[in-house]
Amino acid sequence: MNTNRKASLTALLVVLAAVLTGGYYLQVKWLSHSSAAAMARPGGTPRKPSAAGKPGGGPIETDNPHGVYYRNRVIVLMYHEVAAKPMDDKALPLDKFKQQLMLMKRNNFHWITMEQYRRFILKDAPVPDNAVLMTFDDGYESYYTDAYPVLRQFHVPATNFLIVNTVGNPHHIGIPKLTWQQVEEMHRNGYDFYNHTFDSHAYASHDGKGGKQLPMLAAPMYLKKLHRSETTKEYLVRVKDDLAKADDVLDGKLGNKDHILAFPYGAYSNAVLRLCRKLGIDVTFTVKPGINGYGQRNGYRVNAGGIDDKPVALIDLMKEGTRITKPGSDASRFLLEFGAFSTAILTTVLLKLLVNAWEDNHGRRMLRRRHAHDDRG
Repeated sequence: MNTNRKASLTALLVVLAAVLTGGYYLQVKWLSHSSAAAMARPGGTPRKPSAAGKPGGGPIETDNPHGVYYRNRVIVLMYHEVAAKPMDDKALPLDKFKQQLMLMKRNNFHWITMEQYRRFILKDAPVPDNAVLMTFDDGYESYYTDAYPVLRQFHVPATNFLIVNTVGNPHHIGIPKLTWQQVEEMHRNGYDFYNHTFDSHAYASHDGKGGKQLPMLAAPMYLKKLHRSETTKEYLVRVKDDLAKADDVLDGKLGNKDHILAFPYGAYSNAVLRLCRKLGIDVTFTVKPGINGYGQRNGYRVNAGGIDDKPVALIDLMKEGTRITKPGSDASRFLLEFGAFSTAILTTVLLKLLVNAWEDNHGRRMLRRRHAHDDRG
């Protein structure tokens, strides 16, 4: 095969690789956008007129009390603050939370406990069709005053992941948190509380310049007093001490036997994930959207909170079941990186072939120097 044909074939491969990589990238971006849009679109499914005095409470035309959307899978919903009077746009108004629960009930979703979820993930224990696990992060006081009474009213089991050092701590800044008295009362009534770190729910400098702020569990921190970053060993010791201390407190206060962790901001490293398993934390949660099957020990969660949340849109998304996308997954990143790398290699080969073809046609060298001929006899 001559140089021109090689160049033409390589050019075709470059174009093909670029199109496939670009197409895959756009698909991932579109799926990510459509997932977020489904959570936020203003219209959702058309509703029948609301009952008097119950805004938004009327039946939805697509209510399906016997529908089965997925089997042997669990959707984990993630909430932060649920409040009657939200203080910011990250909090879910209580009336919308009630509507979510009513819609789940009317559409044949079944709430399960964390114990059921753990046995399903680790041992493939059976779960009901359309299984849903309710989780809350950060241990806000409004969980006790506002969300908890509604959860009991609807007979919904739930788990709250506590930043342990903030519980009953008046010196900890931010939105008011739960007290141990409140936590213990709810725990006696069947509500679970697990690890959201002892006190590592924050961003910190990782380069000493103030410009690279990352979650504390994600990577070694910069040690200002020592003018350097933590070593890998120091980083893992810090994380180990924090997570172990949180579980020690929870075990002592509540008698927890299982160790379960929700990563703050969904941030972790592979080394921290391995550390969790060594500490006996056998189930963890991210903030990536998706649906969980047997063996998915680092679980996906669907964000169900926020002041702009549309309850109908959430139910529509949940009905997608196994089609709920997981943008940004490790497989997606690998395919994108592999495609980009392949395109770069093929482009380099193409350029070399084109240079060779030009040199052959013109009898001159562009990039390669002529070798000096030895004319001595």
